[in-house]
Amino acid sequence: MADYKGNTCPVCKQKFKEADDIVVCPDCGAPYHRDCYEKLGRCIHSAAHAAGYEWKFPYQESELCTCPACGERTLRSEEHCRCCGAVLPPEGAEEPADRSEDPGEGSFDYSSFYRQFQETGTPSADPMKQAYEAAFGKEEAMDGIPCADWASYIGPASPAYMNTYCRMQLAHSKVSMSFSALLFGPFYFFYRKAWKPAFGFLAAELLLAVPTLLQLMQITGSTMAPALSDSTMVLLARICSALSFLLMVVRGMYGKWLYRKSAAEKIKRIRAEFPDAAQRKAVLAAQGGVSIAAVFGCFLLLMVVGSAATLLLGPNVDALINLVYG
Repeated sequence: MADYKGNTCPVCKQKFKEADDIVVCPDCGAPYHRDCYEKLGRCIHSAAHAAGYEWKFPYQESELCTCPACGERTLRSEEHCRCCGAVLPPEGAEEPADRSEDPGEGSFDYSSFYRQFQETGTPSADPMKQAYEAAFGKEEAMDGIPCADWASYIGPASPAYMNTYCRMQLAHSKVSMSFSALLFGPFYFFYRKAWKPAFGFLAAELLLAVPTLLQLMQITGSTMAPALSDSTMVLLARICSALSFLLMVVRGMYGKWLYRKSAAEKIKRIRAEFPDAAQRKAVLAAQGGVSIAAVFGCFLLLMVVGSAATLLLGPNVDALINLVYG
């Protein structure tokens, strides 16, 4: 754990001592006395978490150096890094480049922004606007599309989605866990009108269910059942079950990125067809957002496919009932 000795608890305003029981906020890393944090019941910087605020050691830049082991900023006057404990190079040695100083990374000083928020009670600017600029530059364009058009297309959930995309952009990552995509599968993409991944995942799920259907056909004595051994059918079913689980994990990890790609394709087409801003906003809102009807349509399609699959079963339905109920 980082050494917070000498820093001040933001609740009781007392400096931390070596023997103090210190906890840190899991979202921003701000340190507290354990009793103070439990008494307050939340982080004092909670209003800033959505915009990506991170607590930093309150020292002047001239007092800090970059740790060559972990890359964090730590006190120049100490022999060991406060964050990872590594031995620091002697004074005058060349420091490793600080990635946060690279303008290409789109860094943004959330500390100074929210310091004013705490002092005055009102932020000096829109935090989401600042976050967009940090991630996508002053033009605030993601995938070549202004964030205003993204907001019109995504709908009421746009702040949450755009905040996630800002984090993904700054981290140069395509991964962001979506429990909706993980748990609801193709229904999530139909709901968000992402048609290509929706039908793609639906087709994959149906394909992976084929070995189970073939097993049921064999059990019920269907004349159309393939002439495969029981061990082969069990092996195929297990392989497809493993692939289905893997598909579910991939869907959860890359669901938001796939939605972003699908949405970007549609928004670019709409921007090309409707140059007028007011008209374009209305079209984006109409073609974007969510669709309950698409979810019901997917459900009905699965019902039809399931009903059609039952026609392939054999006459020995009792064997299937005995298999289920013993």
